[in-house]
Amino acid sequence: MPSIDADTPLPSSEGITETSSSPASPVNRQRTPSVSITPPSGRTRGESHELTSAIGNIRLSDTNGRATLSPEPRRSRNGTPRRRRSSTGAVEQHDVADEELPDDAFHSPEFQGAFRDAKQLMSNIQSVLGSSNIHEAHESTMGKLHEDAGRLAAFEYPATRTVGFVGDSGVGKSSLLNSLLDTKGLARTSNNGEACTCVVTEYHYHSRDTLDIRVNLFSIEELQDQLGRLLQVYRTFELHRDEITDAAERQDMEANAKVAKDTFQAMFRGRLTDEAFLIRESYGDVLDRLTRWAADARPSPLRTWTGLSPQVCSNILMALSSEPASRDSPATWPYIRSIKVFLNAHILSRGLILVDLPGLRDLNSARRIITERYLLECNEIFAICNIGRAATDEGVHQVFDLADRARLSNVGIVCTRSDDIDPEESIRDWPGRRARHIEQLLEYIETTNKEIEELKADIEDYEAADLSEHERRELAECREDLRQASIRKQNYDFELKEYLITTRNRIIIDSLTNTYAGRVTDSRVFCVSNTIYWQNRTARKSEAERYLHLSGILQVRKHCISIVANSQRRIATQYMKDQIPALLADIELWVQSGARTASEERREALCQTLDSVERRLRKDFASRAFCRLARGYNEDFTEYVYNNRHVSSWSRSAKNASQDWAGWHHSSYSAFCRNFGDYCTPAIGSRNWNEEAMDEMVSDLGGPWEEMCGSLRERQSSMLENADEFADMAIEKLEEHDSVDSLTQALEHRQSIFLAAIEKVNDDFENSLRVLRIESLSGLRSSIFGKAMEPFYNKCNAEFGTFTHRLLMQLTLQAGDVMLVERQSSEGL
Repeated sequence: MPSIDADTPLPSSEGITETSSSPASPVNRQRTPSVSITPPSGRTRGESHELTSAIGNIRLSDTNGRATLSPEPRRSRNGTPRRRRSSTGAVEQHDVADEELPDDAFHSPEFQGAFRDAKQLMSNIQSVLGSSNIHEAHESTMGKLHEDAGRLAAFEYPATRTVGFVGDSGVGKSSLLNSLLDTKGLARTSNNGEACTCVVTEYHYHSRDTLDIRVNLFSIEELQDQLGRLLQVYRTFELHRDEITDAAERQDMEANAKVAKDTFQAMFRGRLTDEAFLIRESYGDVLDRLTRWAADARPSPLRTWTGLSPQVCSNILMALSSEPASRDSPATWPYIRSIKVFLNAHILSRGLILVDLPGLRDLNSARRIITERYLLECNEIFAICNIGRAATDEGVHQVFDLADRARLSNVGIVCTRSDDIDPEESIRDWPGRRARHIEQLLEYIETTNKEIEELKADIEDYEAADLSEHERRELAECREDLRQASIRKQNYDFELKEYLITTRNRIIIDSLTNTYAGRVTDSRVFCVSNTIYWQNRTARKSEAERYLHLSGILQVRKHCISIVANSQRRIATQYMKDQIPALLADIELWVQSGARTASEERREALCQTLDSVERRLRKDFASRAFCRLARGYNEDFTEYVYNNRHVSSWSRSAKNASQDWAGWHHSSYSAFCRNFGDYCTPAIGSRNWNEEAMDEMVSDLGGPWEEMCGSLRERQSSMLENADEFADMAIEKLEEHDSVDSLTQALEHRQSIFLAAIEKVNDDFENSLRVLRIESLSGLRSSIFGKAMEPFYNKCNAEFGTFTHRLLMQLTLQAGDVMLVERQSSEGL
């Protein structure tokens, strides 16, 4: 049997429709790499006919693929879950994949059906291209086509959106994530009931049924910095505890010192036998020793576990994020920056990453800063709180406070333990119509309970005696009556639970939307019960559904999935309308180049045109306009921001702000210093020194920053227009030749893919620019100004006494020079 050259096109294009790829003029078109259609010599024709026919038989749903690849979704839908049959004899349970999807174009049945058809098409093409050994030749054209088809057949939605869950210890955050992931007990609470979330934990999707864990550790330099801060806090309190006269100040300092001590004990258990040396020796000597111990105890930087069961994964997460059972073993969590867990969870498969974050009130300042940084980059943020304290929860307040300072508008609230409600208390709290309705339901339940008890007694009497035929019929009637009464009892119980929960939920949601008016809407406030969810998760589906909906978990999961709709629709549309047609066009070119329908002269002319087009594209994309793009960005920054610096004026403004603080009582001054300038006292109220010191700078640069962003967007638009024009000119050059429709279509699809890639880069740049603005023009601890001020606060925190007041005054005056750090922003661009 003769061999087949993998780079030799098949000798016939019969059955291939030239217009089968997609519309000829997409909105965004893109250049393609140069394509040679010069047929190589020495073709072998024999057995290739079957492969040619198989390729020719692959079709989209119509001649141009529009019906399948460009679905027009219905205007609205109410969810069309797939029906699943349970195996014979098995109890049908709730399936997360069957839950109602968001009402948007991406999740419409038409769009999802088109996407499934497109993936099946790619799978079919991969099978056909792999049906002979042609694709096995090294670096062959057919090998690349087969590889591309396989890649498209295996397409999965990328993770495009991150949702952060932040809350204080013990509010039910880990339990909420378990419910959303539909994996019971994955993120667990410790034995004493405290949440094990001092470590940031990210949940990512993978398609395997087992779970993986990857650990990201702090560097030695980062650990030394943390140890220095903790040691400073500890020594200040222990060395000066007798001098602290203010009760609030003492309580604050003692709490921070305890965190430092607990962290040292966790990190150096088995070595820290003499705590007295922490204050007996000099600060530098103690820090050096602690750093050496940390370097010795630091786990291996490449810590990965794969192929885990949910239980084993849960055990490892518990070990990583909480105290070890042995008193002689150091804990791992102080060394961990973050943990990534990879699992096959439905909510993650939609393109989400869920992040479990420590609260912003965490006394460990390093971890608090990490949480702050994560929140700035999350696409959606949920503040988690106990429903009983929702309106006054300080953790929720701090999340919204940070959002205000960072100009974030993507914050929601999830209230946990919605089932924790007592009917008798509700009657007292809700007088009038609601109380009467609860009392009525309680009466129904009590009456039904009595009926059930009476029926059970009657049944026991019947079963204890020899029965006549008439009595057996009465026994059967009693059993049926008992069954019906039990059903009524269950319904009354549910109706009462539903009324209590939904009524309180509505009250809480109204209260929160009023408290945070203009910052959160009721569509972003949820009340959930993880207890109700797991009590009914494995029950019979017909009985469990109403309870699962009452739990509120399904609504939160649906909302999270809706976050990715726009980005995933854009990605899926590009996949169907550009990437697949581009591959089909490449296959068509490969087949048609074997037809030899053109004369030698025309082929030579076309090859010359292709060479000319390629040279022109290389020249255009290497032009001054493209090469100077990054420089242009920096020029815009210099013109609008850097050249508008008024450092002397800003320094005077910062000094004036510090003079206001100079009149404060020493204890208030120290409290603000310990909290890095961001604190609240009854006498002074809520103040933020960083924001006050940089207020004039922010005011002066706000307008220029927006002008810079506008100029950058103009440059981006111009770049896209130029790229589109360059590719259009290349295509027009090719259209001067007859019979090159397939080639021009291939170029058009590559052009679309290229332009989409540019738009993706621009979107990423816009997001990075948003974060850079927060870093540059906010007083957050993680901002440029906040980081620059940190050494001054630390130096003051290392001192104690009334002279600290004067020292801090001097340091604050020196901090005016910090304004110069704005130059660092240009490097970020």
